[in-house]
Amino acid sequence: MEEIQPRRRPAQPRKISEIKIGDQRVSVIGTIVDRKETEFTLDDGSGQLTVIFDDPAVVEGVQVGSKVRVFGTPLGITGTSELHAEIVQKVDGLDFGLYEEVRREIEKLERELEE
Repeated sequence: MEEIQPRRRPAQPRKISEIKIGDQRVSVIGTIVDRKETEFTLDDGSGQLTVIFDDPAVVEGVQVGSKVRVFGTPLGITGTSELHAEIVQKVDGLDFGLYEEVRREIEKLERELEE
């Protein structure tokens, strides 16, 4: 009989500046501005974030200048902005301006529905 695995919590879309203590899983979109062997720096215009990964296959094909979406767990270390990456997706064709416009409209709609 196949064992049923519990579902992970969905990743909450965030800007880097919006990540807060208590966030369990987040997704952020930005541009890689620096890359090292086991980490890279992501910039989304609201801030920068160090993204740490264990498996180099997670970042295969990404380099400085790549646009990526990262799903991961914020590390609760006070005074630092770090994210442990689970998934890194290249999104080089993404129009950041249009993405932000759609995101603002979704937030506006959600606020209106709450009223």
